[in-house]
Amino acid sequence: MSASPAAAPARTDSPPPVRIGAVVGFLAFVELTSGIFQGFLPPLLPAIAELHGVSAGDIGLVTSLQLLAAAVCVPVLTKLGDMFGHRLMLRIALGMTVVGAALVAFAPSYELLLLGRVLSGPQSAWLPLNIAITRDRAEGESGRRAIGLLVGCLTGGVTLGSLMSGFAEDLLGGVRPALCLLVVLAALSLVAAFFLVPETSARIRQRQGQRIDGVGFAGLAVALLLLQYGLSQTSKQGWGSGTVLGCLCAGLVVLVAWGWWELRTPEPAVDLRVIGHRSMWPVQVAAMLFAIALFGSQSPNSTFLATDSDVAGYGFGLDTMAIALTGLASQVASVVASSLHSRVAARIGLHRTIAVGAFLLAAGYGLLCVLYGSRTSFAVTVTLVGLGVGLMSGGFPSLVAERAPKGQTGIAAGIYNTVRTLAGGIAGGLFVVVLSNVLLAGSELPSVNAYRLVWLTCAVSGLLAAALILFARRRTDD
Repeated sequence: MSASPAAAPARTDSPPPVRIGAVVGFLAFVELTSGIFQGFLPPLLPAIAELHGVSAGDIGLVTSLQLLAAAVCVPVLTKLGDMFGHRLMLRIALGMTVVGAALVAFAPSYELLLLGRVLSGPQSAWLPLNIAITRDRAEGESGRRAIGLLVGCLTGGVTLGSLMSGFAEDLLGGVRPALCLLVVLAALSLVAAFFLVPETSARIRQRQGQRIDGVGFAGLAVALLLLQYGLSQTSKQGWGSGTVLGCLCAGLVVLVAWGWWELRTPEPAVDLRVIGHRSMWPVQVAAMLFAIALFGSQSPNSTFLATDSDVAGYGFGLDTMAIALTGLASQVASVVASSLHSRVAARIGLHRTIAVGAFLLAAGYGLLCVLYGSRTSFAVTVTLVGLGVGLMSGGFPSLVAERAPKGQTGIAAGIYNTVRTLAGGIAGGLFVVVLSNVLLAGSELPSVNAYRLVWLTCAVSGLLAAALILFARRRTDD
């Protein structure tokens, strides 16, 4: 195509915010879909466990394996996005998620369902890619508001998804038809990415000098798979078995070797030097602690609510719809808090806003350790958690995007998502171990102390995250 005056601005370092409202609107739909994905599945986990004949402990792999897959593929997609275009990588991520969602819906076995969840790992790349597209067209306060809208749609989608799952299961007559709705939504988002979302600037696409660290990505994948498989076998074979010890030791060895390689290669898969910088490591570690509470508790909370108190002495024996309604106030609080985070940050600063969210999260899970005996108290305490999650979910992406070097927003957001999903996946795997090994006497059901240990871990994670964010504030201007 021949050059023209109208096309010239697209090649400058700061492209004008042309049609920014429409662009953000289309991206908001994609993030709404992402939120529906995240909220849709947890209430269905007990029904999925029953469908495939697996325990309350083992069903946690549905969450943790997707997060571990995301930890590997998110940095690949975001780095390629900075090199060759974020819209292109968004299309690929959406396409893989469509395939993964279809496999989850129609899988004839639990193993194939888990494969579908692994293929759904690129879903976690949607947000950093969308942030990069947004920051390419809007900066400063307008960029912060646009990112806040994306995160608000994401958290709002979680609420909508949790409500939709129960209605869909009842209306469509089962878990499988309900899961098909996710396939349709992912396909619609893919259509939007193909026809309605613009590519980022040519300046970013023409970065030809970069390369992909294949060894780094492969090493990370092998290490995580070994660790996850070893943890998953503890409930069946015990901690002293050769398989468990062999996988865990091999995973740690590969992880150490991977770290050595990443620190010495010029363009690593995960830039540990950036993560380890004195102004960055507190934020990244705080994000990992946040992920422990955000992702690690999803499956335990659902299985606790679904457990019959006449059998286990705890729980409420709720079905999918009742589980969703119990968490509705929490989800609404999360949406409101994430939407208002920029206004709160304008008054008290972005670091303090995230720290307040972490304190609320810690308070909610701390209270849940002692107030789990009634459905009302459970709903009230997790509402505090929802407020904290909203402030943190809105604040962290804005903080990371504003600190990113010019032209590296995708990489920076990808690193944030990587460490977050990595921590969430490992936490989910460890919580699976807890729920599979701390059992009621003479039963395969987890004891109530197993759930209390999970919630206490989430509360401590929130407190540590708040301390780290306040520590980071001392090193940067808010």
